[in-house]
Amino acid sequence: MLRAFLFALFLPLAAIAQGLPEPMSDRINDFADLMPPEAEARVAEMLQRGREETGVHVVVVTMERMAQNGGVGEPITDYAKRLFNAWGIGDKDRDDGILILVARTDREMRIALGAGYPVIWDNAAQRVIDRYMLPDFKEDRYAEGIEAGVAATFELIARPYTAGAAAPEEEPWTPEDALSFAIFGVFGLMAAASFLRGRLGDLLTRLRACPNCGHRSQRRWREVINPASRAAAGEGVTHYHCDHCGIDRSERYVIPRRSSSGSSGSSGFGGGSSSGGGASGRW
Repeated sequence: MLRAFLFALFLPLAAIAQGLPEPMSDRINDFADLMPPEAEARVAEMLQRGREETGVHVVVVTMERMAQNGGVGEPITDYAKRLFNAWGIGDKDRDDGILILVARTDREMRIALGAGYPVIWDNAAQRVIDRYMLPDFKEDRYAEGIEAGVAATFELIARPYTAGAAAPEEEPWTPEDALSFAIFGVFGLMAAASFLRGRLGDLLTRLRACPNCGHRSQRRWREVINPASRAAAGEGVTHYHCDHCGIDRSERYVIPRRSSSGSSGSSGFGGGSSSGGGASGRW
């Protein structure tokens, strides 16, 4: 009886003593080995290019069980927040970092947002999980789900947030969406080529209806006009072209000034923090 009491008393202390994992990288930490080398290279490229263009530090972490990584008995919301803050993801002044955490054997995942995001952005994080990650995860296609999720994270959260846009409104799910995502899966290898050329959101753009003709036939590419520096913000242009109606349009966007801490640069952790915002999913 005494032994059981002592075990229950010191179990939480043992979990704390085990501690959180140390980062292997400031981009991908695939502790569960869910991604083959070629997929990891593509995602690393997306994370690097997205960070250079937006200043937002996004980190991907996979593990088998949270309990094996200092999270015994801890809900994923608390664990992700604690890991986020221990590593210091994102810029310490803007608190705009993002953590994508996948625990395969627990069959849970979370997108944890930095403290700088208002609560309305939790909805965008939930959309990334529900539409772009969980469908693949349910079929044990983890690399594909992570790849699509990272692209969607930049398109639905990082880019609009740093541009000062409102959080994307929820859109109704339609049969056309289901067909589009089926096509997305079939042509995954073609997507990889686009991603390597740096067109992170090209396929996501094709899934959206053209505002002029309503067809899903848009293409998108970005052009950096003035790169950001530590002294001043940069500027770029997003170009759109519809293959159906031929209309062209463009939108300017701001590339955030690089901070002296380096978190808006190409590498390193910047001391950012999370207050617990984000979204979770199970499969």
